[in-house]
Amino acid sequence: MRYTNDLSTIGHRAAPVLLLLAMGVAASHANAATRTLQFQQGLNGYGGTVDTQIRAADPTVNYGAELEIGVDASDGGAPTQALLRFSDLFGSAPGLIAPGETIVSATLTLNITSGGSGFLLHEMLQAWNANSITWNSAVGGIQANGVEAALTPLLTVGANEGGTVIPGGLFSFDFTLPLQRLQAGQGGSQGWALLPWLPDGTNGLDWYSAEWAEIAERPLLTVQVAPIPEPGGVMLMLAGTLLLAGLLRAGRR
Repeated sequence: MRYTNDLSTIGHRAAPVLLLLAMGVAASHANAATRTLQFQQGLNGYGGTVDTQIRAADPTVNYGAELEIGVDASDGGAPTQALLRFSDLFGSAPGLIAPGETIVSATLTLNITSGGSGFLLHEMLQAWNANSITWNSAVGGIQANGVEAALTPLLTVGANEGGTVIPGGLFSFDFTLPLQRLQAGQGGSQGWALLPWLPDGTNGLDWYSAEWAEIAERPLLTVQVAPIPEPGGVMLMLAGTLLLAGLLRAGRR
């Protein structure tokens, strides 16, 4: 057998296979075209956003109807925590994340009314009711102890300092991981706790809640999804790859 490294010859012989492979790739990309969904309380009939805050300074007060909520390590000399949940995101109805769709990316946008230090986002592990929860009913606030909320935060936003790390105005951050975990049933079905940085996150961060009068200024979840590629497109790509590999092996004989 004689080994040849004549790439031009191999390329000529591989051209039909490469064309087939390119067609497979194009078909796969066409089938996997992404679409963007938005979830915001009151937008297009969506009503699944639930949020509130609990304050150690007012331990018996429920803030379920509060127009602005926030997070602070020292609000009136004591912590303030926030809770957030997005329900009814998945289903076959228009505007929802359909069965079989892949979450490519997600962002959460808050309309910050008072810039501040930031927060740590933990998955909630226990059920809560925005219209009844207080600091005391949560037994001294939400504890990230693996029972009330997950030990480790999924996201850290801002920094453990008293400066204005996050400025006022529209603020968006990556929410892909929490939403992917929610879709996979790995966490997030009870929502998330937004806990202050301790001990130095003393510059309170506040934003408009889902109860705010202007829909466009409420928390906004933006999700980019893509369908799983059709089996035919995947098989076409696989066939082209196998044929190309065989042809290249033949060219080395």
